[in-house]
Amino acid sequence: MGKGVDVIYLDFSKAFDMVSHSILASKLKKYGLDEWIIKWIEIWLDCRAQRVVINGSMSSWQPVSSRVPQGLVLGPVLFNIFINDLDDGMDCTLSKFVEDTKLGGEVETLEGRDRVQSDLDKWEDWAKRNLMRFNKDKCRVLHLGRTNPMHRYRLGTDCLSGSSAKKDLGITVDEKLHMSQQCALVLEMAHLDYHAHCRENGHFG
Repeated sequence: MGKGVDVIYLDFSKAFDMVSHSILASKLKKYGLDEWIIKWIEIWLDCRAQRVVINGSMSSWQPVSSRVPQGLVLGPVLFNIFINDLDDGMDCTLSKFVEDTKLGGEVETLEGRDRVQSDLDKWEDWAKRNLMRFNKDKCRVLHLGRTNPMHRYRLGTDCLSGSSAKKDLGITVDEKLHMSQQCALVLEMAHLDYHAHCRENGHFG
């Protein structure tokens, strides 16, 4: 592999649960949705309540002012709309797939590394404006390329840790772009499935 490239994997803290209904509604209006559709979505989101149960003791019901439901088609669609402006003003390459978001850029020069850091600063500002939080312990940097300077980045006041491999949409990617870890994982899962099948059918493998 030639040029040094850094890929920062972003992890939202409780991503779907943190989506503000009021901010989402304002974004839906900004994108030109029909006012009746927006009203229907607001009612669908706002007509929810929750309570806490600990050792049999229950709190009172409280209205839910944030969160889009998971497990439904509309939930990821609304979340994608909510984070659609995450790349506004970004200089580097940004890839968004629901809550799996990553930023990448060439980093062999100081200017390249500064662009990546500048975009991370924009991420942090976006999160504050949209009442979202990053799980910074799970945000990771994957350094690619033989000439990669292995630069340290920060998100807010926290330094991001590097990683030798990262799961990307179900595929394990390592710093050398080898498939060995992915192949080993698939093989291990196949062995587990085989032994489970043998146990279910009274065989011993």
